[in-house]
Amino acid sequence: MNGRRFAAILSIDVVGYSRMMQLDASGLLKSLNKIFRDILKPTVAEGGGRIVKLLGDGALVEFPATLSALSTAVGIQQKMSAFPWPREAIQLRVGVHAGDVLVEGNDLFGDPVNIAARLQAAAAPGGILISGMVRDLCGSQPYELKSQGVHRFKNISHPVETLSVVLEPEKDTGTSNVPVRGDLRFCKTSDGVTLAWECSGEGETIIKAPNWIGHLDLDWRSPGIAPMIRSVSRLGRLVRFDARGNGLSDWDVDQISFDRFVDDLECVFDAAGVERAPILAISQGGAVAAAFAARAPERVSAIVMLGSFPLGRAQRNNPQDQARAEALKSMMRAGWDDEYPSLRDHLAQIILPGASIEDRDLYAADMRQMISPENAGRYREVIDNIDVMYLLKEVTVPCLVLHSRGDRMQPFDQGRKFAAGLPNSKFVALDSDNHILPEYDTAWPQAEREISNFLKAHV
Repeated sequence: MNGRRFAAILSIDVVGYSRMMQLDASGLLKSLNKIFRDILKPTVAEGGGRIVKLLGDGALVEFPATLSALSTAVGIQQKMSAFPWPREAIQLRVGVHAGDVLVEGNDLFGDPVNIAARLQAAAAPGGILISGMVRDLCGSQPYELKSQGVHRFKNISHPVETLSVVLEPEKDTGTSNVPVRGDLRFCKTSDGVTLAWECSGEGETIIKAPNWIGHLDLDWRSPGIAPMIRSVSRLGRLVRFDARGNGLSDWDVDQISFDRFVDDLECVFDAAGVERAPILAISQGGAVAAAFAARAPERVSAIVMLGSFPLGRAQRNNPQDQARAEALKSMMRAGWDDEYPSLRDHLAQIILPGASIEDRDLYAADMRQMISPENAGRYREVIDNIDVMYLLKEVTVPCLVLHSRGDRMQPFDQGRKFAAGLPNSKFVALDSDNHILPEYDTAWPQAEREISNFLKAHV
């Protein structure tokens, strides 16, 4: 029967389907059949739902009642968590939305289906992401919800409020666990500056170049940095350090310059006892990593770049960028310590426009502890005058360059320019407006997958 009707939609996806198919296709298909028979089919039936279609890596399910859809999603994930997996646990992502759908035979179409699929892609492994519409339609319900911000999804004309379901008992989803941190350590640069560094995870070493400003302790709760730290720390021993002039490193320093940033990266390589390793580089860390790879090619095996740029604002042939560079530098020195609304709040909005209000407020507050107003102005002077275009041809190591299409902090064309100038690069465009990616960004699963696969090949 064709036409329109109201429906609550569950979109379900198997996490890591392609990877598991390559490793053991027959074993995966056997497990998926068991999931369908023992978990999905009976749980959907109990909730009064209808399985619209099964895909190789997921399913689409319809419910006449929104609360039934939400309860079924929770039931599925709880049963998946308790399932006695013989080997690697299989995890699902679930997205839930509701509205008027188009009916053609047994199939469904329309925004509710598309939005449920976008929510599913943004959900954490083992998690459930719902829309504000679902929350409102359910009214009083027994589940704890956590705001994940308002997002614009690809091919969806309007922004969507998103919330994650807090599942009980809390389970290890593979993304929220915090890797073991090593002791805080210190090293001295050639000009006598003390740098703070630490490592997390075990295995082959990966070095992270500092980005913008940071703080070894506060980065663990940063909405855009913490997911990257946790993810990469599961691949090996991740060494991070605070650049001179900010974080837990010396603030009272004579020199803050691009060349000194490169020197400091080398200093931490030496202090950590690393002869050769891949570098994880975010924002201006990409230029620093490229300069170090050109200087010491024998010490760098590969570079991952996210939101990086070869030319700072003052070096671009764009009067607006040059004017913004001067304005930001002056505002940092004059208004860094202001209370809300401060320049820090403005920067948090630019860097993380897709994050929740709570996460942006936290990031803005933490930036105040990361650096002094004077050093923030000095940093902007250096960052805005970066120019590594001339040395890119000397960076011959494999480079993975990722950049968000809607990045307002460092424009998308800077990422493409970087990749085009590197002799051995792969460029990945991310459908996001964020400069750094929260874990609930719809582009995060793609970014994490690309980074993980790349680093596994070069660690």
